[in-house]
Amino acid sequence: MKNLSHIRRFGVLAAMFLFTFSSRADPISIPEKPLTPEITFLICFSIILEAVCILFLLRRFQKPRFFILWILGLHLITYPALLGFLWLAQDMRPAFAVGIGECLVVLVEGFLIYLICRFVPPSKQIFLKTSLVRCWMASLVGNACSLVAFPLLINLYDFISHH
Repeated sequence: MKNLSHIRRFGVLAAMFLFTFSSRADPISIPEKPLTPEITFLICFSIILEAVCILFLLRRFQKPRFFILWILGLHLITYPALLGFLWLAQDMRPAFAVGIGECLVVLVEGFLIYLICRFVPPSKQIFLKTSLVRCWMASLVGNACSLVAFPLLINLYDFISHH
């Protein structure tokens, strides 16, 4: 069983690196900014902030062990799916396509969080099971936190790099 634990840890690290590589394929570029390792770090930090927010909102409900890693792993599904949707919707206005894509991400992430909370064995049995609506709300708030944090982090990065 210990060897299996090491394989899981390696899998999480590999997944994080794959996310970094897939972020380079983002068709929506930050205005006048190339996707540097620093910007990629800020994207990852925004996603971690989103995961922490979701964890905080669902703290009183039944969750599996390593719930935050489950949430981060969801982005290995939803981020490439968002990129695929944006590629399919390239004839739409970019802001409209991104808005629809983010709404779909909130719905899919909320549903996947619901499935994880319901069907993955929980770390503690004393908590209540969560509802689908609560998972969607946690996903919405988490994505909103990430959406607000990213431009602030970009501005902070610009401020620090120019001084």
